Amino acid sequence: MEEIRADTAHGNLIPPDPAAPEGGSVRGGDGRPAVGIDGYRHGWVAVRADEQGLTWATAGIPAIGDLVPAGVVVGIDMPIGLVAAGERECDALARRALPGAASRVFTTPPRAVLELGPNAPNAEVQALSRLLMGKGVSRQALHLAPRILALDAHLARLPAHRAVEVHPELSFTELAGRVLTRKKSSEGSAQRLDALEAWLRGVRELVATRPSDVPLDDALDALAALWTAQRWRDGRARTLPAAADAPPRIVI
Repeated sequence: MEEIRADTAHGNLIPPDPAAPEGGSVRGGDGRPAVGIDGYRHGWVAVRADEQGLTWATAGIPAIGDLVPAGVVVGIDMPIGLVAAGERECDALARRALPGAASRVFTTPPRAVLELGPNAPNAEVQALSRLLMGKGVSRQALHLAPRILALDAHLARLPAHRAVEVHPELSFTELAGRVLTRKKSSEGSAQRLDALEAWLRGVRELVATRPSDVPLDDALDALAALWTAQRWRDGRARTLPAAADAPPRIVI
């Protein structure tokens, strides 16, 4: 695992508005460190906030456990809670919450489809997906199967409330009060940085210290996951579906 400690001067976390959002499942605050994790081309990128400041770290796909040490609360941009058949309600609700940008949320296929893996013949994958889910599955979703299953195996050994699924697009929508431009555009990057700046002073300088192989959009997504993890820890988060007390759910 590669770890980079950011300058703590760029890690001045601003407490959020004390008014918690309406509805949803919440957890009480306890001051534990929080970690936000996103997938990127070489595995996982994480940003941790604790009393020392903020730390960037990366790990390969099988080493997800290195980024989820004991005593931290984790928000991760990856499905948690797989179904045997049908679709996850939280995916449908997430698309509904992103008017004009519903395609940014992919449908998580049933476990058996994911277990076929990204190298399975497409005809076999689509046939099983139609049998279990009533429709085909995107190759993007199947490409993520090794990450989803590695995370699923690790989380089976952890308390259910310590690691939660997040979706950065929902987090940024909550932060900014509107759906933002696509993240890989320069305008979209600037909008996300502006949204994060209201929560984390010096975020542009912090992002500049990220590991050199991590793209900007993945670093921003990890920070959005961290923002959400802190809200969950501090009892300010809500969930899709509302008041869901166990996965599958998406925390905002």
